This record gives sequence, structure tokens and C-alpha cells, in this order.
Amino acid sequence: MALKQLKKLLFDRPLKDGVILNHQYRIEECLGMGGYGLVYLCTDVHTQTSYVLKQLRPTKAKKEKERVRFQQEMKLLKSMHHPQIPAFIEDFIIDGQAYYVMQFIEGDNIEELLFFRKQPFTELMALQLISQLLEIVEYLHERLIFHSDIRTPNIIINDGRLCLIDFGLAKQLTPEETEEVKVRKQDDFFDLGETLLFLLYSQYKGKKKKNGTWMEELTLTKEVTLLLKKLLGIDEEYQHTAFIREDLNRAIQSVT
Repeated sequence: MALKQLKKLLFDRPLKDGVILNHQYRIEECLGMGGYGLVYLCTDVHTQTSYVLKQLRPTKAKKEKERVRFQQEMKLLKSMHHPQIPAFIEDFIIDGQAYYVMQFIEGDNIEELLFFRKQPFTELMALQLISQLLEIVEYLHERLIFHSDIRTPNIIINDGRLCLIDFGLAKQLTPEETEEVKVRKQDDFFDLGETLLFLLYSQYKGKKKKNGTWMEELTLTKEVTLLLKKLLGIDEEYQHTAFIREDLNRAIQSVT
């Protein structure tokens, strides 16, 4: 086993269930281990409210670059106030280890619904969910914040309401950083298109061709096809969320 992997196993082990941090947050379970952070479900022992707690990996905490990145993520979450984005609660340091707490959003992520529960989404349902997701992206891009990780496991649905989580790769830019703004904007747009494609394929019953494309396999209206092509960069790319909104509204009208 490589030394790097051995260090991770030794020093980046998740906190045990039942551990109480900051005299307030009891660890219930480890929800996931990302590239530089560990995420837990925790309970406020005073109010019995569920929260999500994120910890910077101990092996990463030794590096200034990773500590700065963790601080930037917290700063970004603190600055955002949107009902479909987890609210920042607080942060603290214990024995040199950084943590922060955020709102726990109940529900199922789209990855679970699509690939494990095999839940089908109609064209209209798919477009309506993308409309909600676009609303969040509009909010972010207005502030020059780019998520850069809009994927099915990071999109949670609860009673038809969609929320976007995991801002570990998100970044806020300045107007002067024109080239990076352009690249990150298109990355988010592409992710919107890919998410829409996953949702549309949930109803596909045909046999997938070896080299078939979604344009050959899916029966879509011309408005939905145009939307997908532009989001995925097959046709002329979108330059602003406002243009996506216009085409998305037309696509919704075409299936109702």
C-alpha cells in the first residue's frame, strides 16, 4: 500500500458515532469522505435538531493551501442566503482541527432516485426540476459564484423541492477574471445539460445502441433538443442564464 494511502487510513479515520463536539454536536454517522473533507450527520444535543458537520481531513489540515481552501468554502457559504442552498450555522476549531456546521436538508439525491430506485421522470418533470436548478444557478452567477460540481449526488429533492449541496469546489470570482468566469460558467451550464439528460433517460425503454447518441435514442421536441444542444456545447453555447431561461420556458411549453 502506498505511504500516502496508509497515512489517510491512519489519520483520516472518521469520528466515531456518539462523539460530541464543541459541547453541542453529537456525531450520528459519517455521510461521506471527499477529497479533502469528511461529512457527518450530527444532532444538536440541546435542541435535537439535525445538522451536517464538515471536517477538514487531518492530513490536509497540515497544508496551508488546504486550510485556506476550507476557509474559503466557509466564507462562501456564509455569504449565501437562498432557500435551496444549505444555510451556514457556525464554525469552530478543536485541537487545531477545523469544523463547520450547516443546515441538514432532508430528501433523496437524484443519483439515488435514478440509479438505485429507478424512478422515472417525465419530460415535463425533468424540465421543471431543471427550472428549479437554474434558479439556484442564476442566484450564484449573479454573484459570480460558480458551483463547478453540479452532479446528480449533489442535487436533493424533497417533496418536489430541489436543493443544491456540496460547495467544496465552488469559487467566487471577480469581474476582472474574465477567462475563468467564462470557463466556469460553461462548466455549470454543461452540468445542467448533463443532469437534464440523465433525467430524460429515466423513461427510455429502448435498447441502447453501441455508438448511439442521445439525439438518436430519445424522442424529444425540437425545443428540448435545442436546449440540450446549447447546454452541452454542441451548438452555440449559452452566454448567460437569461438565455437559458428563455429556451427552457419554450421547452416546457412544448411538452405541455
